[in-house]
Amino acid sequence: MAKVSVNLDDDLDADNSSKKLKAMAAPLPSVSKAKSSAMKDAPRVQFSFTNVPEPIKEAFAAEATRRGLTKKELLYECLRAGGINIPATSEIDGRRR
Repeated sequence: MAKVSVNLDDDLDADNSSKKLKAMAAPLPSVSKAKSSAMKDAPRVQFSFTNVPEPIKEAFAAEATRRGLTKKELLYECLRAGGINIPATSEIDGRRR
């Protein structure tokens, strides 16, 4: 039986056509998309506080309900109001990767 030699080691840097293909396939640089993508793909960790008085917890939950937000979304709104730069929830929701 004859031996068949297969060379799968392609040298994509050898010719100009491959450079054009790489340039066309490269993602467009976008600071905002890179930031939201980084937030979306970041590992998830627990974020909790020490015990707080129950009326504060209930007031927080009631305010979230009144605004039509989840408690996490209300927390993000509070952090934004405090000056922390957090992208919109839709941009960082990990379920929408």
